[in-house]
Formats: sequence, structure tokens, C-alpha cells
Amino acid sequence: MAGACLALVATLAVGPAASATEAPEIVVSDATVGDPADGEPGIHRVALTDAPNGLAGFTLELELESAGVATVSDASYPEQFGITTDPVVSADERSVTLEAVDLDDAVTDGAANVTLARVAVTGVAPGETELRVSNAQVDADGGSAVDPTFGAGTVTVGEPATDSDATDPGSEGTPANSSGAGSESGDTDSEPVPGFTGLLALAVALGVVVAVVALVPGTRRR
Repeated sequence: MAGACLALVATLAVGPAASATEAPEIVVSDATVGDPADGEPGIHRVALTDAPNGLAGFTLELELESAGVATVSDASYPEQFGITTDPVVSADERSVTLEAVDLDDAVTDGAANVTLARVAVTGVAPGETELRVSNAQVDADGGSAVDPTFGAGTVTVGEPATDSDATDPGSEGTPANSSGAGSESGDTDSEPVPGFTGLLALAVALGVVVAVVALVPGTRRR
């Protein structure tokens, strides 16, 4: 009976610890591409979340979920990998194959957030699609296989710039300049010439004095 209780306690103690260990995951970051006409690519980072037993090498194939939004244009590897093959982009530019070997044991036991590659995508038309791992072979140090899960990344392609974006009627463009010019013209028309204003004021003052003198009885000539 005591042995059975100890076995049960051991099972309960080990069970949660084992279930808490998560499998390594290959994740693809999101990327954003602006106006497709600019030709500027967006960059996806491909990373391995955990390498509990190090990393010997990998072969990956990544593919865009749908056509017409973006294309794969290029890829690159970190310098830490001793041997790499040139990225192979498919003829339809929807997928790329990557292969590298950690010859110098740069990724050791317990490493985390390991960058495997960066994939460049070019916009075709506004919209969204996903870049996901479609096939993978990952080996740990010593040759044991790693069975990672996969997380896709979203590529977002923006709208092209329009003429209305470049010249907004409500912005400080031509309308504002026209308004300023009109304001200056209006100010000029409404403001009297300073010299003329002084003379007008003097004439009015003299007229008032003459009228007052004429009304005072003591000022009349006998």
C-alpha cells in the first residue's frame, strides 16, 4: 500500500513538469510592404524558439499561402552558420528552400530565440497573405531529430499612393496659398493710406472748431 502511494505521488510530481515542457516552434514574423510600385521588400524573420539539445542543421521550405499579393524575392542566413546553400526560390516565386549547417556549434544546448533565416517578400497588390513553413527537417547536436511546431507570419501589402494623397484640398497646399494671397489683398484694400487718414482727421477737427466759434456770441463781430 505504501509503495502504491509513493508511486502515485511520484506520478503527480513528474506529470505537471513534463506537460509544462513545450515543444520547440519555428515562428515566422510579420512583415509589411508599402506601395507595391516602390519595390521595397518586407522582411520576415524565421526563428527557432528553443534548442534544448543544440542545433546541428536544418532544411526548411516556406511558402506563401496565396498568390497575387506578394512574391518571395530573396533570403539570407545569419553569419553564425558555417555552411549554407543558396536560397532556392521557386519559379512562381511563392516558396523558398533554405538549408544550413551549424558547423562551429554556435547554437548550443538550451539556446533560445535562434534566428534561422530572413526571407524578403515583394508586394504585388494590396492585401494580406501568410508565409508559413510547409516542410522542415531540423536536427539537434548528436543527430537526434527535432519535431517543432510552426507559426505562420502575415505579410501586409499597402495601398498605392494616389494624387489625392499627394495634394489634399484641406492641407496646406495651393488652397492655403490662395487664401493667404486673398487675405493680403483684402488687407491692402481695407486699410486707408496713412497720410490721407491724417489729413482727413485734421479737416474734420478744423470744421468742428469753426462751427463752435460761429455759435459763441462773444465771437461775433460788431
